[in-house]
Amino acid sequence: MRRSVLVMLVTLLALGALLISGCAPEVAPPAEGEEPPAEEEEEEEEPAAPEAKVIKWQLQGHPPVADFYHQGDLRIAEHITVMSGGRLEVEAFAGGSIVPATEELEGVHQGILNMGSACPMYNVGKFPQAALFDMVSGGMTALQMFLWHARGDGDALAADFWESKMNVKYIGSKGFLPPEIWAHTNKKIEKPSDLDGLKMRCAGDGGEILASMGVATVYFPGAEIYESAQRGVIDAFEYASPFLNWGMGFHEVTDYLYMSPSRAPTDCGHVWVNRDDWEELTPDLQQIVLDAVAVVGFDYYAESVVRDDEALVEYYNYGTEVMSLPAEVEEAYLEAAMEFYAAKSAADPLYKKILDSHWEFKAICDRAGIG
Repeated sequence: MRRSVLVMLVTLLALGALLISGCAPEVAPPAEGEEPPAEEEEEEEEPAAPEAKVIKWQLQGHPPVADFYHQGDLRIAEHITVMSGGRLEVEAFAGGSIVPATEELEGVHQGILNMGSACPMYNVGKFPQAALFDMVSGGMTALQMFLWHARGDGDALAADFWESKMNVKYIGSKGFLPPEIWAHTNKKIEKPSDLDGLKMRCAGDGGEILASMGVATVYFPGAEIYESAQRGVIDAFEYASPFLNWGMGFHEVTDYLYMSPSRAPTDCGHVWVNRDDWEELTPDLQQIVLDAVAVVGFDYYAESVVRDDEALVEYYNYGTEVMSLPAEVEEAYLEAAMEFYAAKSAADPLYKKILDSHWEFKAICDRAGIG
């Protein structure tokens, strides 16, 4: 009996469900010309843009940390990193950090350094013509050298020179500097004969010229000068302009400072990039590297002129005897320099080609009153 009632209830419930479903209103078809309602689509997340590739470079310059010229390398690295929006990160190191100081060109050539900077004259052992891109005794001033590179043959000659010999891209100069101090010394120089036997640290063509005048020349990196002078290993040395040398503490180990632009009317550091690394850069990054070196170089020169004036006052106040190089010594030096250049040019066509371009552009500047 109970079972019959349960069966009847189940049957009635099933029939009720069928009736309800049969009474549900049908969805009206869209009117003629009316678009059916769009089905809601789930929003798809856009794929994230791939992160830009970051290139990391190491730049070593020849100066030690104590040499303010190291700031040029730091500024170049910062300019490139900022101007590239961080796509090319450059970290600057002082001389000797990665490769031996003054061997930056070789380090770039071998790919140990991505980027390097050093005075061209540090490579005269391999390339006798190199010092002509650095300084020429009795030659162009810093401003004249800037113009020779920018609007004369300087940059083209330098690029052909370095790039034909090494696996590098020549970028430019990180700044031509004001005239160097002719010599720091603990012995007075009053006449040409006082140079005979003088133990002096010097570099480049200037060192060879002084050697021809009887100076006992020796070369080592700038970081070793202070101790060598303090210990009496050398009697005299040349390095850079007044404010750079003041920062190195050279006033503490020498008594006399002789000023003359005759030996080094200017000085500079060339900048190179490993050629393989250079060719991996996009054109815009290459232009950023070129522009960063140019901007830093000219600004550094302007700053150096002001700082040199301030440093000379410091030398006077410290008690260093600051003197002009005696005219007799200067004349003898320039005479020896012209004989040196004439002999070099006669024996080396490439040397003559670069030097002739130098003298020709100096004549243009001199005629225009650009000193």
